Amino acid sequence: MPSDEKPTDQDFEFIVVGHAIDSNALGRAISMAMVAEVIGPTRLLAFGAGQLWKGASQFPIVTERLSKGWKKDLEAIARTAGPRTVFWLAKGISPVDQLAHYVSRIAPEALIVLDLDDDDAGLAEAFTRQSFLNRVKLNPLRRGSAPRVRRAQAGIASVAHGFTFSSHSLASVYPKSFQPRARVPHVRADIRSQAKRPASISGTTFGSLGTLRPHKGSGLLLELMRENRDLTLVTFADCGLGKPESGDKNWIELPPNMPLHEAYAHVDVSLIPISDNGPGAQFQLPAKLVDSMRAGVPVLASSTPAIDEIASEGYTPLPQALRPSEVATQIRMLSDGASGQLARRRFEDLLTPDAAARELGSLLTLLDSSR
Repeated sequence: MPSDEKPTDQDFEFIVVGHAIDSNALGRAISMAMVAEVIGPTRLLAFGAGQLWKGASQFPIVTERLSKGWKKDLEAIARTAGPRTVFWLAKGISPVDQLAHYVSRIAPEALIVLDLDDDDAGLAEAFTRQSFLNRVKLNPLRRGSAPRVRRAQAGIASVAHGFTFSSHSLASVYPKSFQPRARVPHVRADIRSQAKRPASISGTTFGSLGTLRPHKGSGLLLELMRENRDLTLVTFADCGLGKPESGDKNWIELPPNMPLHEAYAHVDVSLIPISDNGPGAQFQLPAKLVDSMRAGVPVLASSTPAIDEIASEGYTPLPQALRPSEVATQIRMLSDGASGQLARRRFEDLLTPDAAARELGSLLTLLDSSR
């Protein structure tokens, strides 16, 4: 669209904004941009001076950097913004709150929609409870601390016209005043032809393809691999688990830039443990769940409110105690792949850009008609 041309009455146009260009939080903003593109012209902007998050190479979405002079960038956008321009803001972590207030002043006709895909304040609180060092790392002066996250999100909510959440269960954590709202889960572009399993792999494999942290059961993955040498662990290299030891012959590390549908061809069972019972972790919607379901890989995951809601009958719940011997038995039982068909059907119904765009479109129609 030419820079001096406003969107037509039939179209919405989107400015999706993320708070950190160099972190995996950008993945949510990319997912949002994929949904927005179904409806109308879309640009993805993200703050930060660091290197682009390495996972961004997996997606056909261009991310534009917002620098210290971001207000000038916004002024140029505001000159063509109209009532069907949507500023869709991911997570609501500073400095996105500053941008929201600035947009409300310079483009008062535009719609502002706040997207929340995590209880980021709850996750921050859980992190600081773990140790004194963590409390120092995430002290109240840091933008990712719980008080600052809540303050930034409340600030955006005061000027927002609507809200989107990755799940209905997550929405229950936030103020009831965050209305009107719609559910927009993480999405992936559909791939009709799945990659074939490499001939070099034998036996049963289990994988957790993404960034791995303690609350995501990283310790369990290593225990399973080392106590069950007939099971092979599949991860991306530099995923957060450290490096394989000399005896870890049943651990395959894939290049981080390997296309996701090719990576999942290495995996018989996708394992997604959530070991933290705090609300922050319990209401997370793991992106690797969506990736697994798209690939039609059987999913073995902790039964959390968000996973239950989104995966429904398309996954098998892990035992609550997360005993390695019990989990190993489940992996062997699921490795025939039959349950992956249910996961795949659920993906087609709920987790494609087209499916999520219907929910977003309904919200935007409501917001447009109520002005």
